Amino acid sequence: MHLSKLSTSGAGGRCFRIMPLIIVALIGLGGCSDGTTAPSGGNGGTNGPQTYDHARAPGASARDLLSAESFDRVVVEVQYVDGAAPTAEALESLRMFLEGRLNKPAGIVIQSPDQIAITQQARYSAGDVRGIEEQHRTVFTEGTTLAVYVLFLDGEYEDDPNVLGIAYNNTSTAIFGEKVRQHTGVGQPPRARVEATVASHELGHLMGLVDNGSDMVAEHQDEEHGRHCDDESCLMYYAVDTTDILAFLIDDAPSLDQDCIDDLQANGGA
Repeated sequence: MHLSKLSTSGAGGRCFRIMPLIIVALIGLGGCSDGTTAPSGGNGGTNGPQTYDHARAPGASARDLLSAESFDRVVVEVQYVDGAAPTAEALESLRMFLEGRLNKPAGIVIQSPDQIAITQQARYSAGDVRGIEEQHRTVFTEGTTLAVYVLFLDGEYEDDPNVLGIAYNNTSTAIFGEKVRQHTGVGQPPRARVEATVASHELGHLMGLVDNGSDMVAEHQDEEHGRHCDDESCLMYYAVDTTDILAFLIDDAPSLDQDCIDDLQANGGA
C-alpha cells in the first residue's frame, strides 16, 4: 500500500507538498510510501465488529465513495489532538468539495470535531496513525451510509518531517496540523485554505485519483510521479514549483481539472 501525502518539501512518492511559501503536489508509486501494506482483515478499528473493510489501500473504496449504488450518504468523522483542532472554515470548504464531487442523494455530513486524548508525540509513523484510529475511531460504515475518518495531529510525519497529510487507508486520512500552521499566516496562505487544500487533495486520492481506483477517461496521469495529474493547475498535480502558487493560494485554492472531474463522474461521482 502506498501512502498519499501532503507535505512541505522534498520530492518523490505519492505526496502533495508545500515548499516554503509554495504548494507542491506529489503522488507516486514509491518514494513517499512507508513501504508497508494495510493491515489484513480490516474491521476498521477495535470498537466492535464491523462488516465493511476500512483497512484497504487508498482508492479501494473509490466507487463506494463516489456513487450512490451501495451508499447514498457519507458521514465524515473528524478527530484531533490537543492543539491541532481544524478551523471551521476548512471543514466547511471540505464539505462543499465533497458535495460537488460525490453522488450522495441522502447527504454528506461532516461531524463536529472531537478532541481525543493520546500521548502526543513529536513524530508519528504510519503505524502510529493507524493505531490511533483503531483506538479512537467511533463512526463506521453501516447500512447505506459510508463513513470516512479524518485525524488532525500536532506532530510531524516520521518518514518525512515536511509532510502535511497522508491518505493511509481506503476511508482514512491524517493531517499534520502543526506543519500546516508553520506555513500559514502573515504573508503566507491562510491556514483554513491550506487545511482545506490538504484535506481535499487527500480525499481526492480516496476517490481514486489519479488512475488508482477511478480509471482515466483520457490519459492525464503524470507517470513519472505516479498517481497525480499532469495538469499543473490541477489540485492533483505533483508539483507546483514556481512562486506563482503563493499568490494563487493567498487569493484562492486549487481545484480539480476537467480530466480529474471526468474520471470521477465516470466512476459514479457527481
